[in-house]
Amino acid sequence: MRRKRKRKYVRQKIYVFASVLLFFALTALIIPLRPKESAVEKRTLAKFPKPTLETVWNGEFFESMNTWYADTFPFRDWLISRNMKFRSAYGIQTKQIYGSMQASAGDSETKDKKEKDAEESADEKQDKTLKDGTKQRAIGQIQEQFGAVYLAEDTAFSLFGFSQEVTDEYVKAVNTLAGKVDEEVKVYDMVVPISSGVYLDPKLQKELGSNDQKEAVQYIYDHLDDKVTTVDAFATLENHNDEYLYFRSDHHWTALGAYYAYCEFMDVQDMKPTPIDSYETMTFDNFLGTMYSYCNQAPALGNNPDSVTAYIPLATNEMQFLDKNGTTMDYKVITDVSGWNSASKYNCFIGSDQPLAWIQNPDKSDGSSCLVIKESYGNAFVPFLVDHYEYVYVVDYRFYPNSLTELIKEKEIKNILFLNNVMATSTDTLIPSLTELVNY
Repeated sequence: MRRKRKRKYVRQKIYVFASVLLFFALTALIIPLRPKESAVEKRTLAKFPKPTLETVWNGEFFESMNTWYADTFPFRDWLISRNMKFRSAYGIQTKQIYGSMQASAGDSETKDKKEKDAEESADEKQDKTLKDGTKQRAIGQIQEQFGAVYLAEDTAFSLFGFSQEVTDEYVKAVNTLAGKVDEEVKVYDMVVPISSGVYLDPKLQKELGSNDQKEAVQYIYDHLDDKVTTVDAFATLENHNDEYLYFRSDHHWTALGAYYAYCEFMDVQDMKPTPIDSYETMTFDNFLGTMYSYCNQAPALGNNPDSVTAYIPLATNEMQFLDKNGTTMDYKVITDVSGWNSASKYNCFIGSDQPLAWIQNPDKSDGSSCLVIKESYGNAFVPFLVDHYEYVYVVDYRFYPNSLTELIKEKEIKNILFLNNVMATSTDTLIPSLTELVNY
């Protein structure tokens, strides 16, 4: 009798467990519940694949369907967060490594994959011809790369992997543009270290497998053309490394870090920087950036969110930009994002990553101008330039579709600054876009 009751109890547990699994499986199939974007990861999630005879036959359709099912599972971000908190309850882990260092450019398997990806990208991208007959460069989806991330206490650090092959392409791109512009146009290059190069001890960086950022920056500067003036942001950031120069949950620098680099840029030009206490500021709390997502929403970061402080230019806070659809928008240099989600606070700077932005200083009429060619690290830097030029132009080389040299000639731009973080200069998904743009 007792044995029968035990078997009955086991069967009931199996039924309950199977019912729960079936419930979640059926719930996950309800299309309206499936998210299309991840606010935490700042990306569009996988789309349901279109079946073709070829993809069904070779199995690609079913693999893509599995990816879609997992990537768009209802309440995905919330479930990941709960999972990390549950796992952390098993013990305190103050130091962890997420991801792995990227394979070197010389690895044959990696090179084959790059070539295959490049071929697929080329098939998808085609230059556009507009109604007026002008052509525009085709823009693809460009993903940022982080490689390995070291989580220590409540701070995440990207570990730097140097690729000489990609870095040489970066140098070549800068030199190419310098050779295309008129002699009176001044070209500058600023390569910014990421937080691990400023905050972590060099011995620890080496133990973690991170390459020397200072050597990488010097390699770039040593190979630039004589016409290119270099700006040393590394030394000044190291001198202030006891300050809040980088976010703990995000890969970007803070506006304070950008300010110190701006002072170096002003010094190179024999110009006087605006004292930092002259600015009005806006502060946005509860910022959880890219590293929070990359570290699977680690509680150590989630429980200690960052604050974003932005410095409003003295001359004007008005700007315009050309968005990715070709529409001109009026915007603010520093935008109030206090009501935005916790992953989007860094977007307070210059409308985030737009193909082209421009700011006119109403207090100047001397024709002075500066063009910043950047990835997202440049966003926090640009507002400091507004008070010093009549016009500040900003090009994000990942998205700008037109000719860079024509823009420089048309706007009679006098100063050009390439601004990139050191990781970007060795990232093979970014630099080909810069190379393509300067040659377009």
